[in-house]
Amino acid sequence: MLGLAIAMGGLACSAQQALIPFAQIERDAQLSARLTTPDNETAINLSSNSFSSSSLSPGVVAAEPSAAGFVRVPPAKVPRTVDSKYYLFNGLHLGMAGLDVAMTQRCIGSHTCREGNPLMPSSLAGQLSVNLALVAYSSFISYRLKKRESHLWWTSPAVGVVAHGVGVATGIAHQ
Repeated sequence: MLGLAIAMGGLACSAQQALIPFAQIERDAQLSARLTTPDNETAINLSSNSFSSSSLSPGVVAAEPSAAGFVRVPPAKVPRTVDSKYYLFNGLHLGMAGLDVAMTQRCIGSHTCREGNPLMPSSLAGQLSVNLALVAYSSFISYRLKKRESHLWWTSPAVGVVAHGVGVATGIAHQ
């Protein structure tokens, strides 16, 4: 029965169709913040009514030091994982894989050579699918290493560039 109710679009509820008057909420809202300290469970109320400073405009709350002595520290800047170097290395790997497939297919089509890798299919679709899967896996490994801030993140696409470079050079030599 529950599966039927879910399949039919869920249970109808009058609260789901009620309109929310956002303009009224904005006028009536009083914003306040509460800071609790774990030691003695006391709280400091930082609402706009708790300060009587005449220099502050209405609605502006002055900063007050914490009773527990906490200091607000901005978060550390996290280095970007996907940047121009990541795109350069993995894009070069993808380009060399495509050029390797093109050169191999040209060589196979002119009957001057054959595929040197016994595990690689000789059809265009087979070579593209295997190479794109290898490039995707290499990019994933490179991403994971770069995210963990390893200095060896570039090795996976570099090995692919060198391997496909050998394939391109062989294709050029057998033209």
